[in-house]
Amino acid sequence: MSPPLAVESQVQALTELYNSIQNARHYPRDLLKTAIVPNPLPLTPPSLSLYSQQLKDIAFTFRSDAVQSALRAAQESERADGQNIMNHVRRENRKRRRPPSPESPQPYTVIERQSSSFFPVTRDDLTPLKSSELIEYIRQFNKEHSSYKLGIWQGTRSFVKDVKNPAILRFTIKDVLTAYLTVSYTVNDLALLVESVTAFGPRERRLPHSQSEYSVYRMLSQELGRMIHSDPQVGLQKFMTLLCSYENMFTARCDKCQRVLCVEGHVAAVERVWNESNDQWEPRHVSC
Repeated sequence: MSPPLAVESQVQALTELYNSIQNARHYPRDLLKTAIVPNPLPLTPPSLSLYSQQLKDIAFTFRSDAVQSALRAAQESERADGQNIMNHVRRENRKRRRPPSPESPQPYTVIERQSSSFFPVTRDDLTPLKSSELIEYIRQFNKEHSSYKLGIWQGTRSFVKDVKNPAILRFTIKDVLTAYLTVSYTVNDLALLVESVTAFGPRERRLPHSQSEYSVYRMLSQELGRMIHSDPQVGLQKFMTLLCSYENMFTARCDKCQRVLCVEGHVAAVERVWNESNDQWEPRHVSC
């Protein structure tokens, strides 16, 4: 047996052994299982053979005279005076650490959402039209506009003057378009709201629930539906100002590209954008 080593050499020997054992914790589990299997399979992969050799080296170091002498010296020192002996080697905490607690939630702040309506908001908006005022409104509208015509559409001839709920209105611009508007009201609110619009050619004879044979009028129906979707509470009077702006649909130039027909598809400007500077609807192509 070799003579006792100095304290520094003993500490260094035990530290190196400790580091080797800590590294062995990361070895594959299959390598450690082979030690307890009655008839272990040969370690053919090179990586497993390397790990096996490292384990043998650790065992050889543990049984060496230098390490055994250092362990005996440490045990004797602990027996003599073990009160001030502290383990300065920090043990690795292999458990998952608890994440820090989240900060306390901030009080909810109400954010006013901006209106997504495509219709203008003016101070002098008209009072919403009631169902009982519809017939008089239609008469006054036809009297003031010679190029437009508005009326109540009925599938069969009827002499009943009461407005149905929902009601279908037929709006025409001579030689430009025919549009069917579905308007309705509720028991709590008798104001007429526009639900849907379907556009057709001026000489098409189709029912309101069908669709046009021409792509330009189908695109117009989609555009009008998009406008209604932006403001489901739009009233009939405000919506009629939008429909009247299509009088020059096939001659108006787009406010973006200044063309009557768009480059792609050669379709008229069926989109309308409100211009606050001159208080009117400006034509625009869907692709612009």
